[in-house]
Amino acid sequence: MLKPYVRLMRRPGAAAFCAAGILGRMPISMTGLGIVILIAQESGSYGLAGAVSGVGVIAGALTGPIQGRLVDRFGQRMLILIGSVVCTIALGGLLVAVRADAPNWALYAISFVAGGTRPQVGSFVRARWTHLLGRGRALQTAFALEAVGDEVVFIVGPVLVTLLATQVSPYAALAAAGALGVAGGIWLALLRASDPPGRGHADGVGRAPLPWLSLMLLSLIGLGLGAALGSAEVVTVAFTAAEGQPGMSGVVLAVWAFGSLLAGLWYGSIHWRAPVERRLLIGCVLLAISLAPLPWVGSVLVLAIVLFCAGLTIAPTMVAVTACVEEWVPPQRLTEAITWTVTGILLGVAPGNAAAGRAVDDWGASSAYWVPVVIGIVCAVVASIAVTFARPKTRFAHN
Repeated sequence: MLKPYVRLMRRPGAAAFCAAGILGRMPISMTGLGIVILIAQESGSYGLAGAVSGVGVIAGALTGPIQGRLVDRFGQRMLILIGSVVCTIALGGLLVAVRADAPNWALYAISFVAGGTRPQVGSFVRARWTHLLGRGRALQTAFALEAVGDEVVFIVGPVLVTLLATQVSPYAALAAAGALGVAGGIWLALLRASDPPGRGHADGVGRAPLPWLSLMLLSLIGLGLGAALGSAEVVTVAFTAAEGQPGMSGVVLAVWAFGSLLAGLWYGSIHWRAPVERRLLIGCVLLAISLAPLPWVGSVLVLAIVLFCAGLTIAPTMVAVTACVEEWVPPQRLTEAITWTVTGILLGVAPGNAAAGRAVDDWGASSAYWVPVVIGIVCAVVASIAVTFARPKTRFAHN
């Protein structure tokens, strides 16, 4: 199963930009949690902590597609360098502002700058793989590897933040997120050989039309995936606490992520003959089916088993979303298009968290699992619409 990945890593420069991409993505899973822990401890308000963290997520969603378009036009190097440095400076400013008991509006403003300038490293690395490999089986393996990388980031990041916050200081936790982000960003920016060249105006970056309906439906699927992940995470924390085993929440969520990691590795090692649209639809349907038993789970052990099975559907579905983008959009605007779907996934986590939290308060932990179940069903419906009615007639080869 690992042979395709070994061959992939032997490509010139692949191992370096893949590793730099994982390091540069660490702030995605660390910054929000670090902000919440820091502000909640210093101010005593989880409401303020969540709001400041949410502003950063919204800023990233607003600027992500803009970053993608700029990268398609001018290349990645300068944007990554500037964005990484400014984001890290902003996180440092947030540490100072919290320490100085600055007014809330200042915290919101600094968080907006930090979130809005953080480079969309996941999208940039996927664009590098496409530039290196072109279309074909190897590219699908690379997309699966990136999905596995995402799982690694979301397994390691929260654990690292929590460990630093409890054993050292909440300030150290957020500072570590900034340091990892700028280190990974600078490393990736310096790898110029793998950087797709900017196409400028001459190759029609601004004029090449995007299939907006198709792209928005794929982004909506990404939003649903993020919301399902975010809501299930919150309810799982509440469920393990209600069962008298609050310390097991991290273990259960790690089992869930591990299932996705294994499925991603397996998915990328297979030479698929089915069209990518069919794989997307099957992935979304299986996700909805695998989430369906959650409201009836009666123990933490059974919960871990169900979530492991649900995890097996996550990475393949995310890979299929990216693969659809790769085939459906013109190469001049590939990074911008990938950024839309990745932004959708990240943006979906916050409303998923909020909806699940409200459901736990109103219905209790077990019944609150209906939130991710319904979201999974909606994803399957949107996927069926996307592949049936909104699939573009034109396919693109990215060389």
